[in-house]
Amino acid sequence: MAFILVITWQFSAVGQFSLDTNGNSNDLHPLEVIRYGSLEVTWVKFPLDDRELFQIAAPTVIDRSNLESDRLPVEMRAKNIEALLWLTTSRIRGDVVTKIFRPEIANQKPKTSAQVITSTLNNRPVVQIQYDRDLRPLTIATVTPADVNFYSQNPEQIAREWQKSLQQKISEVEYLYSSKVIRHRLKEAIAILAGVFVTSVVLVLIYWLLGRRLVKLQMKYEAEVKALKSATAKMQTEVSNDDVEFEATATEETNDPDLFTVRASLEKRLRTYKSWRWILVWLIILTWYIGTYGITTRLPILMRWSKAVASHPLQFLAIWFLITLLLEISKTFIQRSINAWKHNPYLSFGESQRKSLRLTTIATALKGFMTFVSFSIGIVLTLALFNISAGSILAGGAVIGLAISFGTQSLVKDVVNGCLILLEDRFAVGDVIIINGMDGFVEEFNLRLTQLRNPEGQLITIPNSAIAEVRNLTRLWSRVDFTIEVAYENDPDKVLEILELVAQEMYHSPQWQDKIPDSPEILGIDSLSHTGMLIRVWIKTAPLQQWLVGREYRLRVRRAFAQHKIVIGRPQWITYNASLDGNASHNLFLG
Repeated sequence: MAFILVITWQFSAVGQFSLDTNGNSNDLHPLEVIRYGSLEVTWVKFPLDDRELFQIAAPTVIDRSNLESDRLPVEMRAKNIEALLWLTTSRIRGDVVTKIFRPEIANQKPKTSAQVITSTLNNRPVVQIQYDRDLRPLTIATVTPADVNFYSQNPEQIAREWQKSLQQKISEVEYLYSSKVIRHRLKEAIAILAGVFVTSVVLVLIYWLLGRRLVKLQMKYEAEVKALKSATAKMQTEVSNDDVEFEATATEETNDPDLFTVRASLEKRLRTYKSWRWILVWLIILTWYIGTYGITTRLPILMRWSKAVASHPLQFLAIWFLITLLLEISKTFIQRSINAWKHNPYLSFGESQRKSLRLTTIATALKGFMTFVSFSIGIVLTLALFNISAGSILAGGAVIGLAISFGTQSLVKDVVNGCLILLEDRFAVGDVIIINGMDGFVEEFNLRLTQLRNPEGQLITIPNSAIAEVRNLTRLWSRVDFTIEVAYENDPDKVLEILELVAQEMYHSPQWQDKIPDSPEILGIDSLSHTGMLIRVWIKTAPLQQWLVGREYRLRVRRAFAQHKIVIGRPQWITYNASLDGNASHNLFLG
């Protein structure tokens, strides 16, 4: 986690340049550099903890792409000073390591403290660090005319102020790298790491237990939904045969609040468990972030990253926390709105079911759209956080987008046709449809594509742009189109009577009444041919029930025809008497 945060901070340096107010493309300077006319000023930061020490100045550099040998930009001067300070810090750290692991060598040299002194070099005041009496002092910074111009003070006074700031920091480094402090802080870092690990294990365990509970609750929810559908169907069988009374009663029972109490309770619990799992994920992330920050503030070798961890990574996490929170709230709002719209007391049962299927599809599309919008906002805010212009990226991407636009025309067509399908309600998730000669159950539908599951269990994926004609077999209601040919020797009236009797028995059967909302229609003789009389029967069914009803009705018709000795149609025998070669007569059967 610490590695990720450090890498994140490193990437924050990308794009740390800006244009001058005059818009000169060659006049680029880092954002940490402040320009005051002919002077450029920046802060010198102590490399141990990245804290600001003092400001230095240099003449303004207009074109940094063409530097002169005697014109050093102020940011390069600051980097040189920071590198020398890091050298001093490394020496102090090296002495501590020597004292811990090789005390026999450390005892040979007297203990000394680094001293920050001021002196004159080439007629200019300089700030130096005297680390060892036997070694020459290390020159850290020179007071230049640009510094005098910026501070409006004497060069010696500026050098003394720099000396005071540096001496305080060097003394702090020596204290932090003392053996006693290092051991103490190392123990604190180990304790923090152990606390983070234990807390993470507990949170992951809770997350896993909630996941198991969520799976069981999901299975229970699906079982309850199936049970509620069965209960609703049984109540519909108790209504009268009158169409108006059937629709009114079915609608009243379907929208009965008592029927949906269990289902609403389970849906609420499912949303609660999912919300808790989302919270746990962010608690785990927050735990590791706090632990990482705590460790970087305790160990001197990591202190240089503490300020970086507390800035961009924290803002990055805050942005994506708010983005995911917005996404969770929007999904919850969409789902609750859909649930509120599903049950309308003024709709018939079939229309209510159809509305439920359509709203489910709309909810899926809206959630996908909100996910796209939320992540787009998050990406733009992240680019702005790292000082990367989203506009420049989009402008550069426009060139690439133009190059690939010809290859994405079908994608645009898919989205447009998906919107039209949704608005026109051609089909929804849960329908059985036929597209381009392929039939199946609609398992998935979004603005990009439609997925069907055919009777063989194959998953068929069709881009929405390829959908020109749709045959919906289950919208609001379905129908069994039953046809059968009977022989001419049968009494037509008797055949029609038997078909009517079988249909009415099935219609009034409690087992089938929920699947057959209207009385079957015996249409009569549809055609006459050499094979027999074609009789057609229509049976209106609930959506998705036409195949089950059709199989049962054919079975009952077969038994009834066998009982009443009704003969199925068959080809007729035709005799031709003709002389072939003047000698033979042949009887031919034409099938």
